[in-house]
Amino acid sequence: MPSRLLLPVVLVVAALTAATGVLARDLYQRPAQAAGDRIALPSDSSPVPRSAQPGGTTVQRSPDAALHPDGERVRDLLQRYFDAINAGDYDQWATAVTGERVARTPRARWESDYETTRNGTILVHRVETVSPTRLRVLMTFVSTQSLAKAPADLQADCIRWRVVYPVQEDAGSLRVDFGTEGSTSQSTAC
Repeated sequence: MPSRLLLPVVLVVAALTAATGVLARDLYQRPAQAAGDRIALPSDSSPVPRSAQPGGTTVQRSPDAALHPDGERVRDLLQRYFDAINAGDYDQWATAVTGERVARTPRARWESDYETTRNGTILVHRVETVSPTRLRVLMTFVSTQSLAKAPADLQADCIRWRVVYPVQEDAGSLRVDFGTEGSTSQSTAC
């Protein structure tokens, strides 16, 4: 190649490299988008004033959770799960959990446990694939309940929860399951 063409070729290659770098940076920095504006940035503290707890009841996802292939299915499952608890609807709740959970949770006990419970400010932070049929869902939410229905180890009428829910594929749909993941719950009073 003649030396007089070398400079223009180097400049064109440098310009293409720079343009590719800028485009790649923009793609990696662009936040995920989802239908219905259900993506939220995680926060350790609830922006909802104490008087308005538990906050909104729409399940939201962090950008990370929204990018998981099952992110929308998990959001839909948890929306059904929390809607059932908030409405005191055992039958709807039973469609959102595995058969084993239904068998271990009689209707009368469930209705008593959740009779004053309201959940809100629900945010799925991360969805992890454990196996082809099992997921681990890391999330936070706020519950309000009467003191009589509060957990024995945290007697509060408003609780911020940090939980890991095991989710299992069951008869073609996702369901909240039992598992050791759920035993790592952390909670603090609002």
